[in-house]
Amino acid sequence: MNLRALQCFVTLAEELNFSRAAERLHIAQPALSQQIRALEERLGTQLIDRTRRPLRLTEAGQYLSTEARQIIGSIEQATLGTLEVGMGRRGWLSIGFTRSAMYSILPPALKAFHREYPQVELKLYEMLTDEQSDALRDMRIHVGIGRQPLAMDGYTTRVLLREQVVVVMALDHPLAKRKKVRIAELADTPLILYPKHQNAQYKRSVLSLYRDAGVTPLVAHQAYEIQTAIALVAAGLGVTVVGESVARHGRTDVVYRHLTGPGSSQRSTLAATYRSDDTSPHLLAFLRCLPSPTDGNGNGAL
Repeated sequence: MNLRALQCFVTLAEELNFSRAAERLHIAQPALSQQIRALEERLGTQLIDRTRRPLRLTEAGQYLSTEARQIIGSIEQATLGTLEVGMGRRGWLSIGFTRSAMYSILPPALKAFHREYPQVELKLYEMLTDEQSDALRDMRIHVGIGRQPLAMDGYTTRVLLREQVVVVMALDHPLAKRKKVRIAELADTPLILYPKHQNAQYKRSVLSLYRDAGVTPLVAHQAYEIQTAIALVAAGLGVTVVGESVARHGRTDVVYRHLTGPGSSQRSTLAATYRSDDTSPHLLAFLRCLPSPTDGNGNGAL
């Protein structure tokens, strides 16, 4: 039993007239009659009562008509679904991201992607930049969005955002009224680092910021995530360093000040990393929703 034979039978069952059914199917009436005869012979039972006018389905024909409609409908649905998956409109996309990406490029990218591909399931995993490397290798995620990811053979890294970093201080900090602060002036102020993981890329970049300015930081606390670090700053336990995009969504019980002097030119980078040979239409569609690299103020690539 093939699909064409079922389509011919369902059409005849709807019309109960060989001429009209053949016209709908765009075939000659004898060819339709031959298809139905062959189907009856293959099944070993009569499907059409040809002695009646109009034609009538036998009991076996009524059963096959119901089942054949479901089969044809399932095949049409599978065909449409396959087409939509191939076009990237259905399926799933797995994204690993650092917390700070949610303060800048990720929400508008997710919104644009979901608007264009609402049937694609988004699986979001918050993870460190270094953790994203393993997740990509294990194919647990399609793309990772992290801070200054290391280059990986066989993977493409695309810079999305380059932004200045700012120091976060309590409102009553002696330097809080300054518009800009030298890193050297923070030498005696405790530093709150995040995230609290030995190999965290962002933590290493903050330490190098101090080192480039010739300062050995007084690391007082380490927090697992960015809002905890800022809360410790608000409590007067030290200062921390964040990207400008985080400052734009900041708290009112702290201040954010730009850095000046040696080491202050360092930029924090957000980038997307994905397998170079991954041709998933969902991934390619999502990459089109991501921005070109800017300086954090929409001023274009640096």
